[in-house]
Amino acid sequence: MVESITTTAAPAPSGSRAAVATLKNTFQMQNWVLASLFFAACLVFPLLPFVEGWMVFQGAFIIIYIMAAQGVSILTGYTGLVTVGHGAFLAIGAYTAALLMKYTGLSVIPGMIAGGLVSALFGLALGLVFLRLAGAFMAIGTLGFAFFIGAIVNNVPIFEGRTGISLPPNTVFGFEIDDFGFYYVALVTLALTTLFVHSLIRSGVGRAFKALRDSDKAAESSGVNRLLYRTLAFSISAFITGVAGALNGLIVNYISAEVYGDIWYSVDLLVAAVVGGSAMLFGPFLGGFFVAMVPFYLEELADFAFILKGVALIAVLVLAPAGVAEVVARPVRAWRQRKLLEAGESPELADAPGPPTGGGS
Repeated sequence: MVESITTTAAPAPSGSRAAVATLKNTFQMQNWVLASLFFAACLVFPLLPFVEGWMVFQGAFIIIYIMAAQGVSILTGYTGLVTVGHGAFLAIGAYTAALLMKYTGLSVIPGMIAGGLVSALFGLALGLVFLRLAGAFMAIGTLGFAFFIGAIVNNVPIFEGRTGISLPPNTVFGFEIDDFGFYYVALVTLALTTLFVHSLIRSGVGRAFKALRDSDKAAESSGVNRLLYRTLAFSISAFITGVAGALNGLIVNYISAEVYGDIWYSVDLLVAAVVGGSAMLFGPFLGGFFVAMVPFYLEELADFAFILKGVALIAVLVLAPAGVAEVVARPVRAWRQRKLLEAGESPELADAPGPPTGGGS
């Protein structure tokens, strides 16, 4: 009689586990150091002797696009919902802040928060309405919402249509701020939203979002409340985009349906999220920079700028579906996985996906 012998893998020695844990802590510390250096460089940028006011203005404009792309990434990257209507939330945030500033004299920071909260309420309602939609149907539904908001701001008198709303100079805590001051307000807001997104995607809520993205039926069978978390994702996404919208309107002290009444903002934000990489923390930084700077460099070739964005979107979808950020992160991730294997990590865990900046998918 031949006895059947079942063998099991020996548990990793405690020394190996300690080495792996230490290495992971080191990688996490590297992520924080790199992020801190990036924001420190952004803080110093306006103080450099060669920097002029228009450069600081453009820097604030890039920051606004990054924040809006972060809002889109909550849905597309972490929840798996396709949206082509986030320009509507940008408009809601901009008009909320503008109207409050015009009629109540509200300053930048309260206007920005109000824009985010009103956008979040619309996001909550949209999440409930589109609960059973997904994929192309979700994209069409959100596109319809963008058209709806565009029609409202074009035709309801309080929004002043294409004539637009001119705003007084921006103030913070009673002090008037110029382009440099506005840049720092936008930068601090970006740092806070980045920290929030970083914490969110590592929390139980973030894990629920990703479970719904990977398989909503499996997630529901595991106890994830689909209604709760999808509406929550819509609300959070809309809040961040609404804050960006408020800043986008206040930076130029002017709001007009000519700017917010069409769908191009929605397309730009989707391009920024997809090109950069919507499931990675630094993906919106790359995508937001790309979308904001292409029209800047091609100011006299506006039509070609639209074509270039479309070409870039198609190229990324074909060559790097996870976005440019994933391509940039790939060699760093491979090096880190190799180090974890050398330290005694099991191959299955070492090969698990996760970008080096901590914005895991």
